[in-house]
Amino acid sequence: MGLSALRKILPPEPFDLAQLRGRVLAVDADNLIWSFVTAMAAMGRAPPNAHLFGLAGRLRAYAAWGARSAWVFDGEQPELKEATLRGRAERIQAARAAGDTLGGTAVTEEDLAECRALLKLLGVPFLEAPGEAEAQCAQLVVADKAWAAVTQDWDIALFGAPRALRNLTGSTTRTPELLDLPRALAAAGLTREELVDAAILIGTDYNEGVQGVGPVKAVRFIQQHRTLAAALEALGAAMPEAQEIRRIFFDHPVDKRFRPRFAPPDRKPALAMLAAHGFAEQPARQLVEDLERLHG
Repeated sequence: MGLSALRKILPPEPFDLAQLRGRVLAVDADNLIWSFVTAMAAMGRAPPNAHLFGLAGRLRAYAAWGARSAWVFDGEQPELKEATLRGRAERIQAARAAGDTLGGTAVTEEDLAECRALLKLLGVPFLEAPGEAEAQCAQLVVADKAWAAVTQDWDIALFGAPRALRNLTGSTTRTPELLDLPRALAAAGLTREELVDAAILIGTDYNEGVQGVGPVKAVRFIQQHRTLAAALEALGAAMPEAQEIRRIFFDHPVDKRFRPRFAPPDRKPALAMLAAHGFAEQPARQLVEDLERLHG
């Protein structure tokens, strides 16, 4: 489900970056790495190593705010997401064929592997989740192994993350935002179960939703009819996969044993990798020194 739909149900709050000091953040790695690359492409400057430049820039920003981060990568995707992933790949191919540099921008598995290699050398913990990274990030916050999840996608709320942050970029044009899920649900008069059911009516990464149903109508039908099955019946819609979609959000595979462990950067190999990928010496050394202080 798109961000715009969730904002109408659970509007986020402005967030003061000073509150990050001493916190651990669970970062949806694939989501943010894609955002780095597409943001640079939108500005007309997407170097081959945009994924690493974006990653390094975000790590330096977190360090400046006094926050440590654990990065979570997507694992096996649910079968119901196949249509979403296929559609995304087709749009990228079509954009490239049309000469659309921005629309044809993509992050490859090799790019993600390089990001993991750099994180390891920098002493930053990471994990390949058993399933969706968002579900794992939410679990880390629920288990008090991280303070908040970081993602640009508010679908994180459907996986039950008590706190989620977006726009942690340091940009003057994008205001950092916090979604405090219990507080937002209480203000909306919803339970998390009702939120998920409303999202399924609107449409998620795993289903198209019911035609003509937006956020306001979805919430109204769920609150009036109390269950997803009853709301679908009232809308005259059939959705045989509805319960399977609910299980994705409420019973998603996660690694409960993972605990972020931070280490000082492996200085020489880290600097060598950064230099090999086009980083200037001073910013590379600054990043390593920042993380030495932060992780020490």
